[in-house]
Amino acid sequence: MNKVIKTNKPQLINWLKGDPLHILQYVQARELITTPEYDTLMSITVPGTIVIKLLDIILGKGENVCRDFLNLLKDAKVNEFSPELRDWIETVDTESAVMVRQPGGQVTSKISASNGSHVFSPIIAGSTVGSFQMNMPFAPSVQKPDRDRERGEIQDYQKFLRANTSQLVQKVKNIDPIIDDLFLDLHNESIANVRANSTRQQKMRELLDCVNCESIAKDLVEALFKHEASLMKELQY
Repeated sequence: MNKVIKTNKPQLINWLKGDPLHILQYVQARELITTPEYDTLMSITVPGTIVIKLLDIILGKGENVCRDFLNLLKDAKVNEFSPELRDWIETVDTESAVMVRQPGGQVTSKISASNGSHVFSPIIAGSTVGSFQMNMPFAPSVQKPDRDRERGEIQDYQKFLRANTSQLVQKVKNIDPIIDDLFLDLHNESIANVRANSTRQQKMRELLDCVNCESIAKDLVEALFKHEASLMKELQY
């Protein structure tokens, strides 16, 4: 993954320099950079230089952080402002190799879960190391609960918000923590416009006006379930 970033560094700089502060919020949220590193990057005024320094930091942190960074670029909310980046990152395979640590070093091995194998007891192929130890805790194969099923099968989040706009505007009380949860979804200007309103009703209406795609709608619904659980249960039934 280090080589992928290094080889494509000029293109990545060109794709990300259009809105470098946007990507900085995500790499900080995913803890790919430290707070001092974030502060240093934020102090730079030239967009292209911000991206160059960011990529250098990521490259210096090793293979696992490089992989996490490339996986971050696959997020639709991260790459939505650069069609070229979105098209390119879809061609990058970040899942075929997994880093396995062992005393004295590390080895990259291909891991698959098939033929009755699970992630907890994987089939390993392609390793060139004679023997190594993997400390992987055993856990039973448990079906994770489907949050959408628990929440009444919301299939279209934008449609749900439109259908309940009036109720949300009038009844949402914990508007400020909801705005905080959407910090990574919206631009600073949009956040400022929402907060500038004097009443919670006006803030909620402005926030709903900012929902222009399904991913933001889903995150808003998640925030509403988190901070307005009783109201959301009422709207569903």
